[in-house]
Amino acid sequence: MTDPLPLEINRRAPVERIPLGDGRSWVDLCPGFVPKAQELFETTLATTQWKQSEVWRFDHYVEERRLGARLRADSLSEGLLKDVLTQTSMHLEMAYRARLSGVAAILYRSGEDFQGLHADTGMTWLDDTLIAILVLGEPRPFRLRARSGIQGQAGPEPQADDVVLCPGHGDLFVMGGRCQRDWLHAVPAYETEHPRISLTWRWSSKRGKPDTSPRHSDGKHYSDRPRVRGTRSRLAPPEQR
Repeated sequence: MTDPLPLEINRRAPVERIPLGDGRSWVDLCPGFVPKAQELFETTLATTQWKQSEVWRFDHYVEERRLGARLRADSLSEGLLKDVLTQTSMHLEMAYRARLSGVAAILYRSGEDFQGLHADTGMTWLDDTLIAILVLGEPRPFRLRARSGIQGQAGPEPQADDVVLCPGHGDLFVMGGRCQRDWLHAVPAYETEHPRISLTWRWSSKRGKPDTSPRHSDGKHYSDRPRVRGTRSRLAPPEQR
């Protein structure tokens, strides 16, 4: 009989549920979910084939201020990263009784890399979703803002009613319920030279009215008939990782 694989996640890490607005949206925050967070960060940073995505803006492609990658546990070599991805997927399925898909990885190389306020509308059905994010590297703010009354307040400046988390070093958090329908989230620019990696799993119940608003990946064109692909990506050169 072979010995079971060592557990690389802390299944007993405390979880705090943070209600948002009327309570139909919420965030579960689980600090210290991955004990070997620094080792996992270094491994993920060094072994992932990071790509630079570009999005079409009217007449040219613009580089996104971050790098990305898709990770599959079954295609990785044996080691800490494979174990954490596998065990986290199993943990999320048991905890939330849903099979989340993943894993999307994002690298913020410094505080100059960022992601503006948005919702993950690419999931289409937004009334009942789960987005789990494992954060590696230095903590930096993760901002949530209610969609209601957002006119004139969609910029990066902090607002009094914003909910701000500061995960890092192996913390896990999960946005759930109507969070993608009723709230926006962002990783704003921040004064730090240290990189941050997020590993993301997603799930939707596919109930409710489908969202038909324009996607970030659609790009922006001068007319309603796009003539080029909304996004494209290429392997990022080593000096940009």
